[in-house]
Amino acid sequence: MNAPGTMQTGPLGSTIHVLRADAETIVELAALDWNRQFRRVCLDPVRGVITLMSPSRLHEDLASIFDDIVRVAGSTLAGATRTLRSPRLRGQGEPPGTGMEPDCAFYVGDRAKGYRAALREGATAADAYLESIAPDLVVEAEITSADAGKAERYGEMGVRELWRLHGRQGTQELQVEFFALSTGNAPRALDASEILEGLTPADVCEAVDGVRFSLTDEESRGAVARVVRRRQRASVRVREEEGTYQRQPEEHTATTP
Repeated sequence: MNAPGTMQTGPLGSTIHVLRADAETIVELAALDWNRQFRRVCLDPVRGVITLMSPSRLHEDLASIFDDIVRVAGSTLAGATRTLRSPRLRGQGEPPGTGMEPDCAFYVGDRAKGYRAALREGATAADAYLESIAPDLVVEAEITSADAGKAERYGEMGVRELWRLHGRQGTQELQVEFFALSTGNAPRALDASEILEGLTPADVCEAVDGVRFSLTDEESRGAVARVVRRRQRASVRVREEEGTYQRQPEEHTATTP
């Protein structure tokens, strides 16, 4: 190990152990079944970081809520979506057992359809698809100092978009940030999602409140659907206004009597 581990408590009350190690040590430690003790595990030989998380109830509640939001919004706005449960994401050529575990991950649109086709072929094809095709969207529900460089790593793996949530235990306040990701480029802050057709952080925060207090699946879906429909109507109005033909005044030319 390069340095002693540190333990910290996240803003949502989760317990996080952060260890620093060289790449060779991390590859050796990847042979252990860390998930027996910790729900979220990151073994990243590139950053030299091992992160072991025991998520709080609030953390898990938010992750579950975002599963509902992206599933409903993605189905409406992109035509298809597929939730990935605790995937271990790693870059091409990185050692087996290492990788990142986002709180939520989703295939959207064409990648979701491709994953379904792989599932129909069988477990081997589905595993191969997960290894070669990164999720379109990942969500991180609790941000700590251990997350430095994580967005860049997701971009290198082929993830297209990251949503980061900023909440705090003891409050219901929530802030959401969207970032576009790509290989070789710094994360780019977004005013609206490029994957989910203009959905904004404010839309997502409103949907969170609706889903949080729902008692049935129907209420939960309805809370997200209302936000999505309003965003669709707003997008149509903007396109119509931008496409309105502005008739120019006719030019009058003098004529010779």
